[in-house]
Amino acid sequence: MRKFDCPSCGADVTFRSAQSVYAVCAYCQSMVVRTDVDVKSIGVMAALPDDMSPLQLGSGGYFEQQPFTLIGRLKIGWRDGLWNEWHLLTADGRRGWIGEAQGSFSISFELEGPLPRDVEVTLDHCHGLLTSGKPAAEARPGFAVQLGGTTLRAVDIKLATCLGSEGELPFAAPKGRRTVAIDCIGRQGEFATLDHDGREAHAYVGRYVEWDAFRFTNLRPLEGW
Repeated sequence: MRKFDCPSCGADVTFRSAQSVYAVCAYCQSMVVRTDVDVKSIGVMAALPDDMSPLQLGSGGYFEQQPFTLIGRLKIGWRDGLWNEWHLLTADGRRGWIGEAQGSFSISFELEGPLPRDVEVTLDHCHGLLTSGKPAAEARPGFAVQLGGTTLRAVDIKLATCLGSEGELPFAAPKGRRTVAIDCIGRQGEFATLDHDGREAHAYVGRYVEWDAFRFTNLRPLEGW
């Protein structure tokens, strides 16, 4: 864990993960980018749209008996709705994501190493969503991919837009950042997301998890919870 003074207001900005390079100051909402020896401000993040999520920065939980803490969040919008992507840090130093959408939850970790060639080709076909709003004819849901030794089927391809972010993240995520996102599922509850921001492609692999299995703590106070 390292603390820096916010370049804009002087408040403490904490980086819990050595791999995190971006954070939003909790006091002035400045977007702060970290280098190895210093931090700099790159603008101000607008307030996040309110929602009814019981999760918050600092919420804890468990996955496969390993405790984790939520340290960042992206609020993502697309044509048919909104969802949250919660950045988590496990006790053994791994970084991952919990996707929260319409009462369902997934957990995933970035696939290490180069992406399979068929995944790269598919993401290239989808790149048109970022420029023209339409993917190439070759990019349609239903195709299969091999990720992490598991066969998954693409069920959705969408253009996603960052509506805001908070906390600590592994990349800069200003409002308006757009990505092509492909959701894939397996037969045993496996889950994967492929995304492309116009410069880099990434794959995140995990599975769907029931709420109770996470054993969440330090939840946001909400009426009825």
